[in-house]
Amino acid sequence: MLDKLKSLLRSDELLPSLSVFPEIDQDKIQRDLNLVAEGETRGKRNLPASGTTAPDHVETSVITSIDALRRKGLENYETNRQVYNERLSRADTMRKEVEIVAGNASGDYLTAVRGWKALMTASTERLHETFQHRKYFRERHHLRRPARHFEGWVRFVAITIIFIAFESGLNMFMFARGNEQGLLGGLLTAVIFSGVNVVASVLLGIWACGVNHTNYLRKFLGLISLAAWIALALALNLTVAHFRDLIDSQADWSDAILQAVPALNQDPMGLTSMDSWILLAIGSMISIFAFLKGWHAFDPFPGYSRIERDLEHAREDHSRHFEEAIEELTEKRDVATDELRDADQQVRDGISQAIDALYGHSTLNFHLESFLDQCDKSLAHLLAIYRDANVAARTDEAPPSFATSHAFAAFRTAVPADDTRRRNAETEADRVTAAVEAAIREIFANFQTAVTEFRLPEDVQQGTVATAPAEAA
Repeated sequence: MLDKLKSLLRSDELLPSLSVFPEIDQDKIQRDLNLVAEGETRGKRNLPASGTTAPDHVETSVITSIDALRRKGLENYETNRQVYNERLSRADTMRKEVEIVAGNASGDYLTAVRGWKALMTASTERLHETFQHRKYFRERHHLRRPARHFEGWVRFVAITIIFIAFESGLNMFMFARGNEQGLLGGLLTAVIFSGVNVVASVLLGIWACGVNHTNYLRKFLGLISLAAWIALALALNLTVAHFRDLIDSQADWSDAILQAVPALNQDPMGLTSMDSWILLAIGSMISIFAFLKGWHAFDPFPGYSRIERDLEHAREDHSRHFEEAIEELTEKRDVATDELRDADQQVRDGISQAIDALYGHSTLNFHLESFLDQCDKSLAHLLAIYRDANVAARTDEAPPSFATSHAFAAFRTAVPADDTRRRNAETEADRVTAAVEAAIREIFANFQTAVTEFRLPEDVQQGTVATAPAEAA
């Protein structure tokens, strides 16, 4: 988002303050020009002549070397000042770029908010309609209690299997007597009878819940299921008990199977064996438990648990979308505001640096003064090395030129500072800050509006109308 603004600032190609002014290495210059040896050699020859008033070629070389470094530093300095001046000239361009960035950030954020609003509409409507449907269902059927939750198919099936296994384990010894396969045959027979007993009782227990319904047809079907369970439980368990009774009377398995139902029809309670009564008691007990398990597997009022489950799913869906929306919008808000403040800071820093460099005592100006002073001192030092070596080797008097100190011309910048440009740049910097703050306020207002309009599940369920804050208006 800030790439163009950063490219504007990068295009300035400013040198770091410490790199603007080249280093003056006096020892290197002394070695390159061989000042001591040249001074001694020329001194022995009494050169330059005693009447010389102008620098000789060695002194000129020293002056030229220092002057080249001085010119390089001043050129870099002028280049930086020119860049700073141009930066002030581009303050309006940078301000417009920041305004574009701010507008795009605000627009992109509003687009994200509207996208989440569209996505939230379906889950919001679903939650409200599901809640109202449950409310209508409760009022219609005079329900004031919460629905019983289904425990899940895994647990439901597991308990059913436990009932079958428990009854089969108790009954296999009863069926093992007279069975050619012994305990294995008794277990197989017990599992078959127990499976029919438990599964039928569970299913009829579920269907019998219809007696609680307010609809007369559903209530009638529930009564039929209840009566069917009673009849089935008695018939099945009495048949099994008579079958066991016939086995105890030394009847063959095949004959006992054929005679069990006629014996039941002739005398339902005519059991002569204690084992048969125990078998009847166990079967009846398991049948009752299985029926109650079916009765309480779901809510006793038919359809109530399904409606409650639909409402839970709608709440979870809305809550998930709400949390995802708030999380994403919060992240986008923070990223957008950070980038906008970064843009504001970059522009203000760039303009501030330019103003300081052109009008104030900046680091650049401080380094300029130090550099110019170093040039003068280095020149004087190197000339003194040559002259001292020359004078020490001379037999004639030193020329007047040795008593003359060289001074560089005073430096005057070629880039004059423009007060009007300065004021305009400061104004543009203030306008950048104002644009950034306005965009940030708009982003926060859109965020607050989104949070308010998305609404929490309890507000959606009750149909509460969300009121947007005044800032978002």
